[in-house]
Amino acid sequence: MVTKSSATFKLFAFRSGTCDSDPLMFRLCLATLLFILALTPAVAGHSPPKIFLAIYVQTTGNGLPGSQASPVKVPPDGETILVRTIPEVTERNLIDVQQDASGFVHFRFDHDGQVDLDAVTGQNQGRILVVTLNGIIVYAPLIDEQISNGELVMPHHVDPVVLKLLQEVAQQNVKEANRR
Repeated sequence: MVTKSSATFKLFAFRSGTCDSDPLMFRLCLATLLFILALTPAVAGHSPPKIFLAIYVQTTGNGLPGSQASPVKVPPDGETILVRTIPEVTERNLIDVQQDASGFVHFRFDHDGQVDLDAVTGQNQGRILVVTLNGIIVYAPLIDEQISNGELVMPHHVDPVVLKLLQEVAQQNVKEANRR
């Protein structure tokens, strides 16, 4: 007769008389298995990006449930505004990032990102666009023109390490798009 506890012990037993015969040995086997699983990266799908880019748009919050608008403090003076909780464009839409000689950073987005950026900048003139890297606001311009070419230009540099991470994400996105 196999009970639940003996079946559990058998799961970790490599041969009769190891993990299932000694409670201390069972704990040691279980701890070892958990340690190995904790160190093993997930292999299903692609690994999460090492850097997160999110572009949000200011909202009045009128007609939105509280869960769909979040307060943020934007530079340079720390003014608190509401932004839509779900980003308009993310690092998943990124296909290229370059820093030019003047230090400006050029973010180029895939077709979906281009369409979303075009729509959000066309429909929200006079509101603030909030660009974050790993949750930190790095750029918050007033939307004064529609961006229809899929390229957002940030008029200041980013750390070279951050730029490299963004470029790696963009390259990975292009590779994945080419596989489809």
